[in-house]
Amino acid sequence: MNLPELVAGYVRVSTVEQAEEGYSIQEQSEKIKSYCKAMGWELASIQSDPGYSGATLDRPGINKVIKDVRAGYVKKVIVWKLDRLSRSQKDVLVLLEDVFLENGCNFVSIMESFDTATPFGRCMVGILAAFAQMERENIKLRTMMGKQAGLKEGRYFSGRAPIGYQYQMQQNGKLALIVDPYTSKAVRDMFRLYASGKSESAVAGYVQEKYRLFPGLDRHSAVGRISRIMRNPVYMGKVRMKEECYEGRHDPLVDSDLWQAVNDRLSQNLQAFKRSYGESDGLLCGLLFCGDCGARMAIRSWKKKSGEKVKKYMCYSVSRATPAMIRSENCSNRKKHLTLAELDALVLEEIKKLALDPAALDPLIEESAEEAAPDLPVFQERMANVEKQLTRLLNLYQSGVMELEEIQGRLAALKEEREAVQKRLDEAEKANTGKLSKEAAIASLASLGAVIESGDNAALYDLVHTLIEKVVYLNGDITIYWAFC
Repeated sequence: MNLPELVAGYVRVSTVEQAEEGYSIQEQSEKIKSYCKAMGWELASIQSDPGYSGATLDRPGINKVIKDVRAGYVKKVIVWKLDRLSRSQKDVLVLLEDVFLENGCNFVSIMESFDTATPFGRCMVGILAAFAQMERENIKLRTMMGKQAGLKEGRYFSGRAPIGYQYQMQQNGKLALIVDPYTSKAVRDMFRLYASGKSESAVAGYVQEKYRLFPGLDRHSAVGRISRIMRNPVYMGKVRMKEECYEGRHDPLVDSDLWQAVNDRLSQNLQAFKRSYGESDGLLCGLLFCGDCGARMAIRSWKKKSGEKVKKYMCYSVSRATPAMIRSENCSNRKKHLTLAELDALVLEEIKKLALDPAALDPLIEESAEEAAPDLPVFQERMANVEKQLTRLLNLYQSGVMELEEIQGRLAALKEEREAVQKRLDEAEKANTGKLSKEAAIASLASLGAVIESGDNAALYDLVHTLIEKVVYLNGDITIYWAFC
C-alpha cells in the first residue's frame, strides 16, 4: 500500500502587509488549500509567521517546516509566492539545496507556477530569489537616501526621541520633535551645572535625585549617559549625519555658546584622563573587561616576596576594591593574571601586525559586520510603519468608525511589536556609533611606528583607544573587538 505524500504549507505576512490587507494569512492559506485539493495532494499542515520579516530565517513557522522536512514527515512544501518563503537570495537557495532537495522534499510556488520536481523549476527558484534579494536591497537604499535627504532638511531620525524631547505626529504623517516640558528641564540643568564647574558625577547625582532619571542605573553608568547627552548637538538645535551637522527643525534646549563651552570642558577632561593613564603605562585602561562577569578591569599593584612591585589588570569583582563596580560574587577570572606590561604588549603586537599588513583589516571588518546588529535603516523603516499603523487605528477610534474593543487586540500587538523593534533599533544604533572607516583605520595604523619611536605614552594610549573598541580577558586568554566598520 502506497502512502500519500504529505504536503506542508507555509504562509507569512509582515506587519505592513497585514495593515494593507494585501497578503493576509487567511487568503494565502485558502489558496494553498485550493491548490492542493486541485492537485490531489494531502495537506498535512500550514505553518504561519504573522508579522515576521522575510529578511531572515529567525521565524518559528519556517523553523517548524524545516524540522518536519528533515524528519521526513513531509515530501513537498508549498507557498503562495516565493517571497513568502524569504526575501534573501542566500536563504532561499540554502532552503532549496540544503534542506528541501537534500531531504527528498520538493518545493512549489503557486504564483510563479513552478515545481522543483522539474529542472526548470529549480532554475527558476534561483532567478526569482535573486530578484527578491534585489528588491530588498533597493528598499534599504531608498530608506538610506530618504534619511540623508531628511537630515539635510533638518529632520531628526531615530527610533526613540532624545531625552528632553518627544515625538509628535504631524499632518503630513511624519514625526517631529517637540520639547518635553519635564525632561527638558533636567537636560537644561545638566548643561547649566556642568558649565558652572560641577563634576559629571555631581550632575548625575543631582538629576537622578531631583528628576528621578535613569532608574536602575548606578552612578557610574548615569555619568556615561549624561556625557553622551551633553555631547549631542540636537540640544543646540542641530541634527547630525556622521561628521556633518545641519540646522534642525526642532527648538533647541540650550544656546550654541553654552553647548560649545560644555563640550570644550568635556574634551579637556577626557584628554586629562587619557594623559593620566598614559603616564602610568596602562594602555588598556577603560578598554578591558572581564570575560566571566563582564565587569571592568583596572590596574592593581602589590609587592612580590623579593620586594619588587608588580602591576596587573584585575577584575573589579575579584579585587573588590570598589563595591559599586562588582558584578559577581563568584567571578572565575582569577586563575591567571598577566602583568600590565605583558597584557599591553600582547595587544600592541596585534596592532603591529595590522600596521604591517593592512589587508588583514578586511576579514576583521567582515567579521565585525556579521556580528553587528542589523542595519539601522531597516528597523527605522519598520518603526515608522508601526507608528503609522498605531496612528491609523487611533484615528479610526477617535472618529467613531471603530469601537475600542475592536482595536484593543491589534493595539496590544502593535505596541509589543514597537517594543521589539525599539530594542533592535537601540542595538543597531549602538553598533553603528563611533566606528572607524577602513581608510581612517589604515591612517591610524600608519602612524604607529612614529608614535612608538617618539616615546609619547599619551599618544600611544590615544592610538590604541582609537583602534580598539574593547578587550575581553579571561584567565590568560584575550579577545580584541576592533573599532572598524
